[in-house]
Amino acid sequence: MGRYVPALCFLNLGLLISSTACLYLGSILINIYLLPSLELLTSHFATVPYLILAIGFVLLLSSIIGIIAAVSKSRVALIIYAVLLGAVFTLQLASIFTSMELRNDMERRVIFQTGNGNVHNELKRYWDDETVRTKWDTLQRDFQCCGAFNLRTGFQDWSRLGNYQQIRRGVPDSCCLVEEEGGCGNTEEIFSDPLAYEKINIHGCMAIMKNRLLRDVYPVLLT
Repeated sequence: MGRYVPALCFLNLGLLISSTACLYLGSILINIYLLPSLELLTSHFATVPYLILAIGFVLLLSSIIGIIAAVSKSRVALIIYAVLLGAVFTLQLASIFTSMELRNDMERRVIFQTGNGNVHNELKRYWDDETVRTKWDTLQRDFQCCGAFNLRTGFQDWSRLGNYQQIRRGVPDSCCLVEEEGGCGNTEEIFSDPLAYEKINIHGCMAIMKNRLLRDVYPVLLT
């Protein structure tokens, strides 16, 4: 086995680099593009980035075990190395399948349309559910949007929630162009204000994210 040690070390160096790339890509998809937040549209938005992270972690572990196995010539380490590579292969197959499904969903663009009742149902819980509030505040701040669907009128989604609430409210503070104490649109007058765009972001988050995901994430799938 000694003559194969340099080759194995070189191979595992490549796996180490690949693992870093996967971990970096998965982190970007989760923390920058907030794909898991779109799980309401399709579960593939959450599955794909976490699969990429899992592949990166197992690849990292495989590369370390592989180097140890090559240097120590341990049979046990080689067996563990082979098992981990098998796990990587399985995860990659799953990642390919889910990436294809997500790519097809994004091509149809139907998932970003206003007919998705899951999104509206979640918005109804915004004022009472801390988890939902944190999620939508993060989306609206990071993507500078307000509400769910449509350009220019996305913020009006919050006005429709009045039908489900005893207390009519405006838009969340996370919609404000500049967040300040007392809010910028916390009364229902904001929905009829012709200058609302001077106070709040008016585009729906799904409309903004659709354009950004089609531009940045769509080409990455299956490349």
